[in-house]
Amino acid sequence: MPAPPAKLLKRFDLWAAPALGALALALLLLEARAPLRRRTRPRPERWARNLVLAAPSLPAMRGTLLPAMVHLASAVAPRYRLLARLPPPLRLAAEVLLLDYLAYTWHRLLHAPLLWRLHRVHHSDLDMDITTAWRFHFGEMLASVPYRAALPALAGVRPAVVLGYEVVFEACTAFQHSNWRLPLAVERPLARLLITPRAHGIHHSVVRRETDSNFGIVLSIWDYLHRTLRLNVPQSALTIGVPAYPNPAAQTPADLLALPLAPPEPWACPDGSVPTRPAPASPLTELAY
Repeated sequence: MPAPPAKLLKRFDLWAAPALGALALALLLLEARAPLRRRTRPRPERWARNLVLAAPSLPAMRGTLLPAMVHLASAVAPRYRLLARLPPPLRLAAEVLLLDYLAYTWHRLLHAPLLWRLHRVHHSDLDMDITTAWRFHFGEMLASVPYRAALPALAGVRPAVVLGYEVVFEACTAFQHSNWRLPLAVERPLARLLITPRAHGIHHSVVRRETDSNFGIVLSIWDYLHRTLRLNVPQSALTIGVPAYPNPAAQTPADLLALPLAPPEPWACPDGSVPTRPAPASPLTELAY
């Protein structure tokens, strides 16, 4: 008999939350020991701001998104029997692939004009490290509930799978935002399967065509299939951030919390110039150093 939603959430709090905390600490130590990109801003300045933003957004995720995922899957999923007809291993694989594809498509929607109002709070960070993985506006967490909780339930994904995938989702979010320089011999084959720190660094570039790439959360297959994979930009050539928000003095927690209320800015620097880069000669899917 499936575990009730309250029991699943208690298991998350007891086991998954501490494990994710330990992973974050490990990534913090690894990126300090082997940084991938040079910092442009002092750590205390950015970390303080990112942690203040995380203070409402992480509880918003735990208090709204996770319960909605589990309760809706528990109430709605048993009525939809399509996935239940599959043999158990195939059903699990189909559920995980569906959840990861929904995560990919949700990420693409976040870059559409309406949701970009919220998501630009995350992208406007002027450096990228493990704390960027927590730099989300709490409104983005609330806005994700209908898509990321209701659609899996309507597809018949079981509540335990939904919650288990969310643990993987959060772990991969921390990993890909970290500033950890993996050996290229390790990251190159890994990037054929997963979104890695180098791949996600490109997604945070001020160059628009680079930001509009590497939308995957866990698997990179969706970027391959939708031709949004781009791995051929060296990390030393990247400038992290959004060109319209280059001023760190205008990124106080109060400014960032109020940012969704401001109209979207053009993808350009304050002086009107648009960041660009000549297309590298290497293929898009060849991971650059």
